[in-house]
Amino acid sequence: MQRDKVLSIITIICFCSIVLIPLGLALMWFMTVWKKKRKIIITGAGSLLYIAIVAFVLLLEPSYNTGGVSLPFKYKGGETAYDAPANPGRPNKKEKKISPVSDKKQKSEKSAENPDEERLPRSVKKQGGRVLGRSFYVFLFFFIILILVLWRNFRAAGKKSDYENPYVDTNLYKLPLTEDAKIPMVHFLRLKTNPGERILYATETTQKDNEGDFVVTDKRTVIFSKTGTKEIPLSSLSAVLSVSNSVMQLTVAGEEGEQKHYIFMPESQMRYALAIVRWAFGKIASS
Repeated sequence: MQRDKVLSIITIICFCSIVLIPLGLALMWFMTVWKKKRKIIITGAGSLLYIAIVAFVLLLEPSYNTGGVSLPFKYKGGETAYDAPANPGRPNKKEKKISPVSDKKQKSEKSAENPDEERLPRSVKKQGGRVLGRSFYVFLFFFIILILVLWRNFRAAGKKSDYENPYVDTNLYKLPLTEDAKIPMVHFLRLKTNPGERILYATETTQKDNEGDFVVTDKRTVIFSKTGTKEIPLSSLSAVLSVSNSVMQLTVAGEEGEQKHYIFMPESQMRYALAIVRWAFGKIASS
């Protein structure tokens, strides 16, 4: 059990690191006991996320200019920064004021003289920015899906969904039970059986501060708890149902009215407990 938890944590760490997603997928399929449906969902989301990351990195790869560097200014030989006037803040009176029209004309002439000054059109730059933006949103979408699936799996694991019955192998019960169904051997030593009585099922109970065991035989049900032991003959039952995924209700019909007993058990054991009690009750009713 501890080994499965450690492998699950390592797998989740690989997914969160993003770079180790392929390793996480391999660990998930070969080393964890997660449900197959969940594995398929995580594999799809993780693969798409990894492909989106690779595409995003490739789009960010810089393109090198091998045709030379074009400077944004026009160099004139013989003039350096040391030839600047002593008072750069004061314009020379001889210099003529440049009108906006002549300024635009000079810019157009400069752009004609230097056609390589601006090589990429603005539409190309905008298109590249849109591609990067869309890639980022795709990456974010699949990352959120992956985190949600992992969080749900981790949360379900914390609820003891992998509870193992210490008294009987529940995989040996073939549900729904038929009239001639074979019942596996139950290893429960706390209950002293009567002659000809057979234990059909047993599980631990999970009521807080009142934990114990619940046992079903072909004659009765027995509830062991810290407060004591209750025996309920199967022939006195009037109803058997599940109040929730982890609480069973046994209703006993008596002279003073109906009495209800509640048994708290792991969620994975509820369907077996219900099936066994109803099957045993049907056996008694038909005899």
